[in-house]
Amino acid sequence: MSDVLSQEEIDRLLAALSQGEVSIEEVKKEGEEKKIRTYDFLRPQKFSKEQIRTIQMIHENFARGVSTYFSGKLRSFTSVNVVGIDQLTYDEYMKSIGNPSFITIFTARELVGSAILNMALEIFYGILDVLLGGPGEVLDVKRVPTEIEMGIIRKEIVNILTALSQAWSSIHPFIPVVESVETNPQFVQIVPSSEMVLAITFFVTFGKVEGYLSLCWPSSVIEPLGEKLTTQSWFKVKQKEITEEIVESLRENLSKTKVDVVAKLGTTVLTLGEILLLEVGDVIRLKEHYDEPITVEVNGRAKFLAKPGQYKGNYAVKIVEVVKEGESYDEQ
Repeated sequence: MSDVLSQEEIDRLLAALSQGEVSIEEVKKEGEEKKIRTYDFLRPQKFSKEQIRTIQMIHENFARGVSTYFSGKLRSFTSVNVVGIDQLTYDEYMKSIGNPSFITIFTARELVGSAILNMALEIFYGILDVLLGGPGEVLDVKRVPTEIEMGIIRKEIVNILTALSQAWSSIHPFIPVVESVETNPQFVQIVPSSEMVLAITFFVTFGKVEGYLSLCWPSSVIEPLGEKLTTQSWFKVKQKEITEEIVESLRENLSKTKVDVVAKLGTTVLTLGEILLLEVGDVIRLKEHYDEPITVEVNGRAKFLAKPGQYKGNYAVKIVEVVKEGESYDEQ
């Protein structure tokens, strides 16, 4: 029995107490008995439940980012879900990877050591088929990918790792760099075989293709971040103090922003038949009078009233009034 009872277990216990099947004395006696837990020294638990919860939230955000990216890239709805977070030895993780697979070893200056991103060949060939114009069907997942195929998917791996760094940005920002790519797990050795690792497994589906994606975080990479892997760190919002330098920088950037400015001479309504009958020299009558100010729009919104004219040989407008927010020309 676990330390925390589920709602279903609580309901069954209350029902048994009310029916007399279990007495309160028996429950108390069972609670007083010493609970013995087995501990495997070969597979020590490196991370607490709170740290695992934080890591799960980080990688759920990562899964949503990858899902959004591939939905647009593959032009098909892509589902990416976290299906498991396991603490196991590095040797056990590598034995769980099929041969061949598409294994990416990556690192970052902000991290201590390397990590692994493994993509099942079902996903590999499915993405490749769509990128090359196919319907996204898996034909042969047993053959080793060619250098050209791996070069194409390697670009997508870079985008996946970018989504991973964005998911970690609120906890520990880093810039991932691909070290190498392998297809045989026997040639991948980033930590000792007995070292504990955190394996996060994702189930990916798009179109008729489905398969697994997994991340391997060695404990030597994650342990230095242990203090940051708390719910307080996850939900903490760091507010920067607004200084005069920040305000001046924002003002300078805004002053360089380009916007579309359009001076509308007037408007009218014509039928399609009238438009088809227009010829050179015809006059279109506008709703506005010639001596009325025209509207100047900034990014599609009326901001000024102006008089049309010329300035140094160019068509120009002279601002005569500023249109207040929420007011139209008629209100002016």
